[in-house]
Amino acid sequence: MEKSSIKGLKISGELCLVRLRKQHPVNGLLSAFCGLLAGSQINMPFLATENRAAGIQAAGCVEAAHLALVKRLIDADPALSEHVNYTPGVGLLTLFPHQSSLKMFGLSLRTLVKAQLRVFALASSIGALTYVLDYARMDKAAAVLQKRFKLADNHAPFRAEFVVSQGTRSRSGPSE
Repeated sequence: MEKSSIKGLKISGELCLVRLRKQHPVNGLLSAFCGLLAGSQINMPFLATENRAAGIQAAGCVEAAHLALVKRLIDADPALSEHVNYTPGVGLLTLFPHQSSLKMFGLSLRTLVKAQLRVFALASSIGALTYVLDYARMDKAAAVLQKRFKLADNHAPFRAEFVVSQGTRSRSGPSE
């Protein structure tokens, strides 16, 4: 079987998945949640939402180091706290299937599931497929995807080598 090509594979640092679920009426719940995090300069490197007639579901990731602060902020707002749950110990695995078809999404998801890797959430865009997975199993996830897909020449899965922090805000950057 010929391998499909991907341009890259990126692994995040350890994160915590924060899920928000509420039946209607929603009344600005998602904006309150995002505003709370933004007001404390807490980055969300992943956010996927669904707003339907039945209610809202959102999944966002924050750095594991910010979990205690996020819980304190959310617990202080009863309108939010009863609709939030947490899954610590997750990470983001992002594939860059530049100019690939929807088939790439199905192949990558099937590969992860077949390897018995739990997918907590996922998102796609024109240039990336991002999976929220168990952080302790990220290396296995990268390995099974490398067996299924051909990476661009001179490329291996990469992790941010350092993180720059300002207040509660952090950004990954290239190494010197």
